[in-house]
Amino acid sequence: MKNSVLLSAIACDPNMGSEAYVGWNWLQLTLRCTDVERVILLTRKMHVDRVLAGLSPEQAQRTRVLGFDIWGLANMDHRHRLMKLYYVFWQLAALFYIAGYQARHRSIAVIHHCTYNVVDMPGFLWMIPGTAFIWGPVGGGQVPPAWSRRVYGRSWLKQRWRTLMKRTIRINPLVYLASLCARRIYVANADTLAVLPAVARGKSAPMLETAVAAVRAPAPAETTAATARFDVLWVGQLEPRKAVVILLDALVHLRHTQPRVFELLRVSIVGSGPDAAAVHAAIHDARLEQTVHAMGAISYTEVQELYQHAQAFVFTSVQDTSGNVLLEALSNGVPAIAFNHQGAREILSDGGGLLLDVDSYESAVEAVAEALARLTTQPELRSRLAEEAICNVRKNFLWGQKEQLHRKTLDELFPQPILLEDA
Repeated sequence: MKNSVLLSAIACDPNMGSEAYVGWNWLQLTLRCTDVERVILLTRKMHVDRVLAGLSPEQAQRTRVLGFDIWGLANMDHRHRLMKLYYVFWQLAALFYIAGYQARHRSIAVIHHCTYNVVDMPGFLWMIPGTAFIWGPVGGGQVPPAWSRRVYGRSWLKQRWRTLMKRTIRINPLVYLASLCARRIYVANADTLAVLPAVARGKSAPMLETAVAAVRAPAPAETTAATARFDVLWVGQLEPRKAVVILLDALVHLRHTQPRVFELLRVSIVGSGPDAAAVHAAIHDARLEQTVHAMGAISYTEVQELYQHAQAFVFTSVQDTSGNVLLEALSNGVPAIAFNHQGAREILSDGGGLLLDVDSYESAVEAVAEALARLTTQPELRSRLAEEAICNVRKNFLWGQKEQLHRKTLDELFPQPILLEDA
């Protein structure tokens, strides 16, 4: 009897951020949205114990966790440079693994592919016969603007190739067939919807891939002369597309043009990645050690504490589906600074930050510097944006707000839901 929903979340962990946080919350959302007898989670083995520990007793009774990895690679870190290649092979191997599971149990009615959803890699689980496929929220249709070439340096050629691939997605047979077979496609941003094939349009619905569980009132600001400073936070992977170098150059620009503002700033950079050494070198070369604290990777709980004391959040990414960290900042009442494109535009269109229109690297640096100066010297603007941030999240970006659409989708795919008391 087909009485199960399979959730494919290669990353799913209640104690981590980023994609693992997304996977965990989609599991929670699915358990709330449907009364089917069983929710099956397909994830990596490294997540199994923490997922089971995070489930309530009632949820654990309804959840079956399948830990699956390619043999010998179960411990590969999700930040490994070959992770994208591993992900492709994991999806392919998962097709045979789940096909075997379905042949034995014949219980899966709906398959939902919900994490690491890049538009050009829908996975292969839509091939499982006799199941309804949900894809998304899918993103990745965005490409870096031409002015960001300086950010990427020698890897810019790779981005040009990536842009070409995005522009040919409509004729990508894998994407076309997945779109054709899908019963519902959740699309994270307008850039991604624009590159999907025509067969996807009628079954697509806008939905950001992430959200937050709640909003938190920001900690009271310190205003005494002895503690007078303006705390700025940047959080992300230290890699070219996150473009933290723009923030560093903006600080140098402020030191020359508005030294009094510069002296008030204290900047925390949180994250690790392939550019970590280069970022540390750039801080040293620019003589920013007294202003910028590069903290490396810290725990999710520690990051949440930093949000509580930050007075501004800078999101310099030049290529992002949305930005989990941007939502986390807004949910803590921290005004954000971001470029007016891609996921940042989707998130900040209802307020909570300063969206910057730029057309060159130099204008990007100057715009970030000017935005920092405005927030530092205009407390009334900062207060207004903080209030807007909280209202924006409450209105648009709580996990619970995804339930209505997802419940409707699952109800359509289970016309006669199997209630627990009837099982």
